[in-house]
Amino acid sequence: MSIEALLRPPDLIGESARMQHVRLLIHLYAPLRAPVLIHGETGTGKELVARALHEYSPRAALSFVAVNAAAICPALIDSELFGHERGSFTGAVRDHAGVFEQAGMGTLFVDELAELPLSAQARLLRALENGEVRRVGCVTSRRVTMRVIAATNANLHDGVRRGTFRADLYHRIAVLHVRTPALRDRVEDIPAIAEHLLLRLQDEHGKRSLTPKAIDALTGYAWPGNVRQLLNVIRRTCAVNTGKTISGEMIRAALADEPIRAAVRPVRRAVVMPTTDEITTALHAANGRLSGAARLLGMPRTTLREHLRRQRIPR
Repeated sequence: MSIEALLRPPDLIGESARMQHVRLLIHLYAPLRAPVLIHGETGTGKELVARALHEYSPRAALSFVAVNAAAICPALIDSELFGHERGSFTGAVRDHAGVFEQAGMGTLFVDELAELPLSAQARLLRALENGEVRRVGCVTSRRVTMRVIAATNANLHDGVRRGTFRADLYHRIAVLHVRTPALRDRVEDIPAIAEHLLLRLQDEHGKRSLTPKAIDALTGYAWPGNVRQLLNVIRRTCAVNTGKTISGEMIRAALADEPIRAAVRPVRRAVVMPTTDEITTALHAANGRLSGAARLLGMPRTTLREHLRRQRIPR
């Protein structure tokens, strides 16, 4: 499979090796029914990946329902997830279908998964294992057949060790993994992302273009808030400058207003080794060719060969 043949969700911008690998995983995982866990920093596009997994799946014509676990009032978690019957508690003036029922046979996306309290994690696990949910105040269960995709910016392994996240839920929901890369780890994608964001803002601010100095200023910043922060900076720059050209000075002025100072050129990090599953997936997609797999994984071919030898991973 060539890089050119991979699916290209319109909002997942970038041709870096890391983004090519994300698109490869979307292509491989979208047709499946197994749960997916998306991990990445805030602002790296986890929900975009979830929507792409849905839109390129056989469930694309069905519902995509997103819920942010961190935004649910603890007292209403059961109602939000599983629904309630009228009169089951004070204020329940009508029947309410929870997000599991709302998703139907489509996709349920649970963002900020690590924020669920342990009691809710137990009920979520039971729903995933049994394929059934019971509304608050109801004595019968309802079958659910949606696919579950979850996302987090937390380290769930640490959560399991600390006792704040259930190990059995982790193993039930983390069947397939996608890691969304930080913007500082794919600096080469910043110009294309910035141009894409300017197009999105064109109806509001008119057509704008970036000078080479503006691109230098954007690529010289470490972006702790990732793409979401990049959008804010570009939007602020467009709001306070009326010309059609965005200069490096304009970008630097917008960055000076950022509460988190990180205006240093990102340091190229050492290669972070992918998991054995990711390596096996990349080798399969590259038809066993080491150079193709290394390109998909964003790492030198010699490093990949040495890792295969040490870990005794078959090709």
